[in-house]
Amino acid sequence: MKMTNKNRRKSAGGGLGLPTILLIIFIILKLTSVIDWSWEWVLSPLWIAASLGVLFFLIIGLILLAAVIGLASENSRVNVGIKRMFRKND
Repeated sequence: MKMTNKNRRKSAGGGLGLPTILLIIFIILKLTSVIDWSWEWVLSPLWIAASLGVLFFLIIGLILLAAVIGLASENSRVNVGIKRMFRKND
């Protein structure tokens, strides 16, 4: 089935998310002097979204690290099963 441009745009997942929309709004408000915020707060949707992404990958990394440590322990069920399997072949 050939994908049309409309289907391709939907499957790519593109578009503006909430942080991007807020960033654009805050920049416009800052440049038009409607708000008197510092640039740190104007750009906050950018660094808040980035820090949430880093936090997500950090949590996933810790979960994977815990799984690897659990598998590598001497008395884990995986190691015991592998040792039994090789003992039967000897």
